[in-house]
Amino acid sequence: MRRLSLALIVTFNFALSLFSQTITGKVTDISGNALFGANVIWQNTSIGTTSNEAGEFAIPDQQDAERILLISYVGFKTEKIKVGKLTHWTVQLIEDANIVEVNVSAKGQASRFANEPAKVEVLGVREIQRAACCSLAGCFSTNSNVDANVTNVVTDAKELRILGLSGVYNQVLVDGLPLIQGLAYPYGPGSYPGTMIEKIFVTKGANSVLQGFESISGQINIEFHRPENAPKLFLNAFANSFGESQYNANYMVKKAAWSNLSVGHVTLPASIIDRDGDGFRDIVKTNRISFYNRWSYDNPEKPKWRTTIGLRYLNEQREGGSTQFDSQKHLGTSTVYGQHVNIRHGEAYTKTNFIVGEKTSLILLNSAFAQQQETYFGVKQYVGKQFNLTSALYIDHYYGAGNHNIKLGLSHRHNKLREDIVFLQPLPFLDYQGIYFTNYDIPGLFAENKLTFSKFTILTGLRADRFNHFGWKFTPRILVRANLSQDTDIRLNAGKGYRWAHIFSENTNLLAGNRSLVLASDLAPEEAVNLGLNFIQTLHWNEINITLSGDAYLTYFQNQIFPDYDAEINTAIVRNFFGKSISKSYQLENKWIFSQQFDLKVAYNYLQVYREIEGIKQDLPFIPKHKWTANTSYSTPNDHWQVDLTWRWIGSKRLPSTLNYPDPYKQPANSNPYQQWDLQLTRRWNNFQLYGGIENIFDFRQEFPILGYDQPFGNFFDPAFNWGPTKGREFYLGVRYSVQ
Repeated sequence: MRRLSLALIVTFNFALSLFSQTITGKVTDISGNALFGANVIWQNTSIGTTSNEAGEFAIPDQQDAERILLISYVGFKTEKIKVGKLTHWTVQLIEDANIVEVNVSAKGQASRFANEPAKVEVLGVREIQRAACCSLAGCFSTNSNVDANVTNVVTDAKELRILGLSGVYNQVLVDGLPLIQGLAYPYGPGSYPGTMIEKIFVTKGANSVLQGFESISGQINIEFHRPENAPKLFLNAFANSFGESQYNANYMVKKAAWSNLSVGHVTLPASIIDRDGDGFRDIVKTNRISFYNRWSYDNPEKPKWRTTIGLRYLNEQREGGSTQFDSQKHLGTSTVYGQHVNIRHGEAYTKTNFIVGEKTSLILLNSAFAQQQETYFGVKQYVGKQFNLTSALYIDHYYGAGNHNIKLGLSHRHNKLREDIVFLQPLPFLDYQGIYFTNYDIPGLFAENKLTFSKFTILTGLRADRFNHFGWKFTPRILVRANLSQDTDIRLNAGKGYRWAHIFSENTNLLAGNRSLVLASDLAPEEAVNLGLNFIQTLHWNEINITLSGDAYLTYFQNQIFPDYDAEINTAIVRNFFGKSISKSYQLENKWIFSQQFDLKVAYNYLQVYREIEGIKQDLPFIPKHKWTANTSYSTPNDHWQVDLTWRWIGSKRLPSTLNYPDPYKQPANSNPYQQWDLQLTRRWNNFQLYGGIENIFDFRQEFPILGYDQPFGNFFDPAFNWGPTKGREFYLGVRYSVQ
């Protein structure tokens, strides 16, 4: 046994020495800000890589005479590094004053895959602006990985789905911090203006443990514009054919080592439209005012610490329901049916990086939000108050030549949520009014280890979190990237996740409709194991670059919680499901880059999300098994004109059973498949852009999406029975103006 152990150790060390011939480094600008997507290539070869979102890169060493690395980034001067004996480099690139900013953004490709153990798709400004992205939810209309689903057509509540699963199973982060959860979950995706967003990082399946124990189906990390990179002035105005208009203004000030970005946003409501004649508004009336302020401190002369401070305030009112509804007269009464949402939301966060050594940093993260929400669903009043505080402190250290990185830290999450539900008039078929409290404190410890070899990157992580009601929970994760060649990547990931459900705040459809509710009193946290496999293959044909990617993900749930609409007529049963609950997701994507001006992307998704009851599989409702997405973009060589065309085909979805409903309220077992086409045209001048387009060109609409619209105070009323678009064709026009 001793000989065997010794042999294994020797073999391992030998293999490690072979894999360790790697040059690593970090690419930044002169202020020390990481440059994501910088090209790193050996001179006179085709061997290269790109930097990740932290600016880090790893490239196999070349034992030739020159050993010169070429490091380039759009908008910056190319740097040549003669490597010599050093194996870890920090490279600062200098901006090229001869490159105009508008041309810089124009030449970047629409979306990219980050060079990380997990497959991270990066959506930049160019991709976001391919459609009328007025909010975070609208930023994914050209994306095949994320679906923005409406969960209540009367208030336009939305969720962002990954792997076909409800949005509650993925983490939505703001600058890496959990600010969209609980009360902020149903309306948050629609309240963040798209003009605030610089990048969106999308990861499917298991991810890093640094951000917490959630991230079951994936992670969406929104990065707002950094002050130091933002234009001095940015203005945007947008209006559509429904009468809704939006206005945005960004202003940047830089003084010494401090930079500040101030952002204002206003949304004015749409007109009253009722095309299907059901007596309900097709478009929600929205009044929104939000302010955002971000500070950055970064002194290159004293690079011992960097910090970011973010502040945001939101005041929003949403109103929907009967075309005759007036909140000043009918709020909370049975005279005229209406739904009214009043939101006041404030958030703050800080991120500070202390440099304690050449290879060691100490990172401190703090975020908090408070939201007060008063909502009326007919005669039901819902008042929610939430305070959420998250803190983390960890050390980030590189060993040796920089190919070994370890992060060790601790965290604490505090959440306090009070929900008051009052029936202002008797509803004899409903009995869930009362006061509901959620109060938890979750301290945690975490460790993450990353090893980078010439062909492989292995990341392992483990969290230990103590739930105050359930004790310790452990979250292990492992991610492996095999870079088989310059053009071939294979990734494997596996991990566990937990989630604490917020029943009412995350499922507004339960309150919006009039189903009876059976709510278990002893709900346990949801658990899930996720396994993922994906590959990326790049092909080069003449001057055309072709990227083929494929994904396969399996998610196995324990104690899953979801409203069961099928067990009893007109009833939602909320409890832990202890049987087999599984999600299978497969995706194939083909991206053609014909030139810097012309690209085409086509993707197919197959989803099978089901539970087994007594050995019989039952698909979960509102999830299509088949989905196609295609997007093409063309810009003229001078980038003055750009045209974008997007197509989506959504297959049939199973609908909740209405077999035992009265005849007027019976619905088919499955929805119809449908397709949607969107077109946008953009004209650019030096500092000015004019854009306009048509969404849903052929005007497909699900007519009568509200079940029981004729009896909104009856027990068969359900405004969450939508399976397709309900607004119909939309024309829009907008202008952008920026000063660098």
